[in-house]
Amino acid sequence: MFGYIRPERAELKRREDELYRSIYCGLCRYLGEDYGVLSRLTLSYDCTVLAMLCMALNQSCPSVHEKRCVVNPLKKCKFCTAEGDSFHLAGAVSVIMTYYKLTDTIEDSGFFKGTAARILRFLFRRNYRKAAKAYPEIDEDCRNMMQCQQKAEQSDSGIDRAADPTAVMLSALCQRLSEQEETRKILGMFGYHLGRWIYIMDAADDLDKDLKSGNYNPFRQHLRETDEATMLYCNDVLNMTVSQLILAYDLLELTAYKEILDNIIYHGLSFQQKYHLFAKKKDKKCRRKDKDYYDYLAHGDRR
Repeated sequence: MFGYIRPERAELKRREDELYRSIYCGLCRYLGEDYGVLSRLTLSYDCTVLAMLCMALNQSCPSVHEKRCVVNPLKKCKFCTAEGDSFHLAGAVSVIMTYYKLTDTIEDSGFFKGTAARILRFLFRRNYRKAAKAYPEIDEDCRNMMQCQQKAEQSDSGIDRAADPTAVMLSALCQRLSEQEETRKILGMFGYHLGRWIYIMDAADDLDKDLKSGNYNPFRQHLRETDEATMLYCNDVLNMTVSQLILAYDLLELTAYKEILDNIIYHGLSFQQKYHLFAKKKDKKCRRKDKDYYDYLAHGDRR
């Protein structure tokens, strides 16, 4: 995944932010325990939300502990543990998706970047095989997604067809988070529109780079007179997808982690759109991470 699914942390209460951070750090620990130290490089905000959603649906009671950070031993951090499959599944998805992302980079990049991706993919191969063996259905869904994506890009497809493979894959993944048939249907709709949003968000974010390199991008067919107008069109497409995503999300009966998940769906997604489509392109200071651009955007006009 791409790291776009994250909360607007300025809107989180302190206890909510601490819980979110503990789940993030907890996933890091589970990745290390399940797949080794190198797998921690695959840690992402997207899979953190996946673990949280899985725990919320299964009403898993978390336990928060405080220990030394495995990355920075001089720092103490709180990390979450929970019964069930939530962290193990999210960790497997993280490893599998990273492996296929590296495969895609090898096929689309030049010699130097492609060589670096080959080395990383070789180092991740053992972890990938372990994750694929534990969750063969997820591995098959990701493989099918990559094949369909490649066909769509080779035929220079439009936005809908190009976004469909990622949407279908995430729909199938979300349906595995619950055993209740009615909830699975809702999760299927939720996952489809979330996957569609992720793909479109990434395409819009990469548009300038793809125009320079000549790589495929579905928004190439929808360029406007100015960059600002093009980004406004991308934003409109994303907003339509978010509206469908919210309709499905509102049908889910969640109690645990609801405040954090509400923040992500109602605020975090639109916040990411504003940052990647507008603020980052206007001000180089916004290319820095969390605390820098959060303060910057907090004083800007919301779109």
